[in-house]
Amino acid sequence: MKPPIQFIGAGGAHDVHLGNSAALLQWNGKNILIDCGFTVYPSLVRHQLVEDIDAICITHLHDDHIGSLSALLYHRHFISKLPPVPVIAGIPELYSKLYTYLHFLMGEVERFAQVLLPKGYASYIEAISTTRLHSPHMPSCAYLFTSSEMNLIYSGDIGEPLPMLRDSEWLEAHPSLYVFHDVAFHPTPSHCYYQSLHSFLGKVKLWGYHCDPREAPSDNQIPLVHNELMLERYERGAR
Repeated sequence: MKPPIQFIGAGGAHDVHLGNSAALLQWNGKNILIDCGFTVYPSLVRHQLVEDIDAICITHLHDDHIGSLSALLYHRHFISKLPPVPVIAGIPELYSKLYTYLHFLMGEVERFAQVLLPKGYASYIEAISTTRLHSPHMPSCAYLFTSSEMNLIYSGDIGEPLPMLRDSEWLEAHPSLYVFHDVAFHPTPSHCYYQSLHSFLGKVKLWGYHCDPREAPSDNQIPLVHNELMLERYERGAR
């Protein structure tokens, strides 16, 4: 069974041909957009999905994760005439900085978005702080989505495996777990080196994203979202 998620883009910050990493998750009857980098809004327009989004989760504030958020919010308000959409910032420091960012760009934020912590939106979304595990100055988080049928984690950008993956009791309490994890094919402190994730493949349903499949070494065992879970299939010849 495939998880109820489609990636709008799955590349790193400069893999423009692959699009910024972002996904549409269908969960509990809602369409949840995860991140909205600078390539995401044009793709949503092209696929006529702007009006289908019920909530937006933001993992952190780098431009490849929020670069077209304001354009999406303006479109929904001025063109689609929709009420403010919930924008979820998982942890308090991220909430504060995201609100300040949107206020600087848009003025009265509440005209366009309801900026919320997860508990202000739904009990089935939890945030996992990853602050300092991607960038020292940047508050960041992963998101856990829970249901009676499955559980799903979206890591956001992170420089090491998510800590709970090493916790056997936590894993036992979250069965049928899909993990969508940031992957790097070269050692870097900001993104998770692929070899450090191999040991978790038999424990969870693990998929990699935020990478270029053409750079994958021959010993990579992690299935990549580019092959099966893209909104637009990755064109292998794209440059």
